[in-house]
Amino acid sequence: MSAEKEEVYRFQAACTLPRSLRRLIRPVWHVILALVQSELLPSCRVRIERATRVSRRFATTLVILYALPVAPVKAEAFPTHDMFRPLIADPAEPRFFVSVLALKTPTDRLTVGSVGFGGNFGLYRWPGERPGEGWQVGIFGAADSQFDLHENSKDLINTDFRVGFPLTYKHGRFSARARIWHQSSHLGDELILSGNAPQRINLSVESVDFVLAWEGGGWRPYAGGYYLLHASEDIEKRPGLHAGLDYAGRAPLLGDGRLVGGVDVKWFDELNWRPGVSVKLGLEFGRPYPQRRGITVLLEAYDGFSPFGQFYRSDIKYYGLGVQFDL
Repeated sequence: MSAEKEEVYRFQAACTLPRSLRRLIRPVWHVILALVQSELLPSCRVRIERATRVSRRFATTLVILYALPVAPVKAEAFPTHDMFRPLIADPAEPRFFVSVLALKTPTDRLTVGSVGFGGNFGLYRWPGERPGEGWQVGIFGAADSQFDLHENSKDLINTDFRVGFPLTYKHGRFSARARIWHQSSHLGDELILSGNAPQRINLSVESVDFVLAWEGGGWRPYAGGYYLLHASEDIEKRPGLHAGLDYAGRAPLLGDGRLVGGVDVKWFDELNWRPGVSVKLGLEFGRPYPQRRGITVLLEAYDGFSPFGQFYRSDIKYYGLGVQFDL
């Protein structure tokens, strides 16, 4: 192949996705458009204009991601890890964990047991020029529940179910993740039967979000955005912001444990841009990322709007200890 033809080929590879990836993403994009269109009324000019702006912004984000260089190599089915390292301090990150939290609300104090079952499953990967780089599409699911440990029966308080499709990318120190996902949240039966339950929120939403990150020396700052496509509740203010910083050490600090930690902050227009701040710090045992397998013991604290779906309009504070199981 001549140098001129090779240069043209590299330019085309950098500006386009593999045909198989385009075929896989096209149905997801149609779902996004259908969800946006389903919430519109012909007479609601403001909603139409807002949805159009959001569609353009999301499309622009995808175009920027797609324009990054991709090596023309064979795709891999069911890869073993993700292109985007999970966010350490995000309380909504899909993972397996158990935590005990001392929680304070404006009207009460209680001890909460929080458990989660979740993770990402890679469906297809298009490797990049170097190992650990490239594109990946997958599916994720999570179920997070909170229990009142003060009660003899350890009453269930709230459960959040989430499922979605992430598209992730990594090239050098840069990584990115875009997702479309669904969440539904439910009050616990025991809490409802006790007569002390708050008014139930019919919270069932479809959303899109993205995060861009830059990693170096174990540190990773990241920032991104969120947009609510559809909700069963009448939520007019739909955008949100997401930013944070985490650290994953490589050298043993205590025994075989490596220092990990992070700060994660979210803001939503629906909540008047009040921040929800999550901080976690602890030790990671076992194999490091990307071949991660082991446990992570974390001190955690939170201050801001509740990350628990049925109570998202309330402000809470908590601190506690958690164990995360990285499979």
